[in-house]
Amino acid sequence: MNEVGSSEVLPLTKKQKYACYIVTGAFLLAAGLILVLSGVGVISASVGDVAAPTVLYALGVSILISAVITKNSISLWIAGVMLTCASASLIEVVTSATYGNLYPMYIAAPGVGCAFSLWLAEDKPFVIKPMIFFGGLAAVFSLNSSGACGWGITGGVLAAYIGLVIIAIAINAYLGRNKNNA
Repeated sequence: MNEVGSSEVLPLTKKQKYACYIVTGAFLLAAGLILVLSGVGVISASVGDVAAPTVLYALGVSILISAVITKNSISLWIAGVMLTCASASLIEVVTSATYGNLYPMYIAAPGVGCAFSLWLAEDKPFVIKPMIFFGGLAAVFSLNSSGACGWGITGGVLAAYIGLVIIAIAINAYLGRNKNNA
């Protein structure tokens, strides 16, 4: 059966392959132009500042579009991770925020990738669980990165969160095993 999100891999048509190549080439061309404009001073930010977000956005958006064309959930996940990291890099360039404020976005990136791939996921609960885990983990670290509390409280909340996750996994595994043995 050839359903969207099925585990069967379908070969790409010639049109799909070339569409993906053209999309990737166009976004990398745009990224190159932005970097050149930055290098010659038309864009006031230095090349070093704009390189990471520009290249990550170019690749992330091209992978996202290619994933939609090819209906590939793994590529959607990669695009979500790349676009999250690109956003953190861009925020650092255009605001006064630093890595110390933004690192929870990098922790959340795998969960955001799962959110992107959810659309084509065959087993939605399998994708939702890491979304919740990484989202919660990022929220815990945001306590510290936002300045809301120090590492003492953040560490305690982190330990409690990890303990809660372990208990939830154990209960889920136990209940799942009992359903199969009933």
